[in-house]
Amino acid sequence: MDSGMHPEQPAQRLRLTNAMTLFLIDYHIWSGRKKLRPEDLRMGAALPPDGLVSLGSKKVCDPDALRVFHRKRRHIERLLLAVGTRFLSGYLVPNTHAAAVLAEATAITAEARTAAEDFLADYDRHIDAWCAAYPTWEQAIRNAIDPVEVVRGQLRFRVLALRIETAEMVAEDTLAEDLAAVGETIFSEVEQVARSLEQSFLGRDGLSQRAVGTFRRIYDKLNALSFADYRIDPVVRALRDWLRRLPQSGPIGGSLFLEGWALMRLVGDAQAMARHGAGILALSELMPDAQALAAGQRAAVADADAEADTDASTDGGADPGDAHRPDADTALAMDPHAAEPVTDFDDLFDEPSAAAPVTATAPSGPPEPIGVQDFWF
Repeated sequence: MDSGMHPEQPAQRLRLTNAMTLFLIDYHIWSGRKKLRPEDLRMGAALPPDGLVSLGSKKVCDPDALRVFHRKRRHIERLLLAVGTRFLSGYLVPNTHAAAVLAEATAITAEARTAAEDFLADYDRHIDAWCAAYPTWEQAIRNAIDPVEVVRGQLRFRVLALRIETAEMVAEDTLAEDLAAVGETIFSEVEQVARSLEQSFLGRDGLSQRAVGTFRRIYDKLNALSFADYRIDPVVRALRDWLRRLPQSGPIGGSLFLEGWALMRLVGDAQAMARHGAGILALSELMPDAQALAAGQRAAVADADAEADTDASTDGGADPGDAHRPDADTALAMDPHAAEPVTDFDDLFDEPSAAAPVTATAPSGPPEPIGVQDFWF
């Protein structure tokens, strides 16, 4: 392996710090809560409802009115994680992407500030509506309300882009230690993103383009950060080779489907990515073998027959329409185009853009669906 990639060496630390920008999200959002006091409990005959109090605090404003600010913050987090990684209390983003990321984050922050002005303009109306929703507890709510100018001071929105440097006179320089963990952090983030991809394979003989979009976003993230750790590039190359051979539309079947299964197991396990990148684990070791595939086929058929027998024995007391309505698991196996579960990236990212043109490789023939209960390696 390339010894120059080892993070404890000064050259590696210099390369990472010079090639990356540290982004900090400085969003201070008013909580809309106040501490629950003993006198609050004496003002009503009954305990306050769950919608009003929680964890020793009472809500003095409708939480729905404040959710817009949390959405804006999460939007920026998704933006930074698309091509960056968590580091210290912020996010490291390659300099090649920093300008575009900063421009979009600035636009989102401007939207948050506009939303804050709208909220403050309607502050009294929000309070009145909340009191009307809990009339028994109105006095307790109004006793805890802050003036609008106090609330204004608790709403702050900005994103900072910083350069990382270590001061010359420090008791202990821990930057190298922090940078050494960047690769592990990246693999862990990708593992979280890929966690639900398995559901796109189980019980199916084709992979949807929606799931392929998740693979593409994982590739984009790893490709942007490949210089941060020598073990990332082999994973990037494996993904790139597979993605280039996929058709632009329709489900992915045949040998490409099985390759996708192996890649799903790779990116869904941080340790597997680290081992593959270090040359310890070959991608072929993650492929389902012929015996396991045959066992999965037999198990899937047996499960389908058992479910059919169970449905037939209970049809007498069921709604007549239920006889034509397959259960969720059977429908999933029958319909390879069924809606995919929303992956973590749908919470982390916006909808994927259209895939770049690629050269399709005709599959040798679709395999039987992989059984849900099999392939636990």
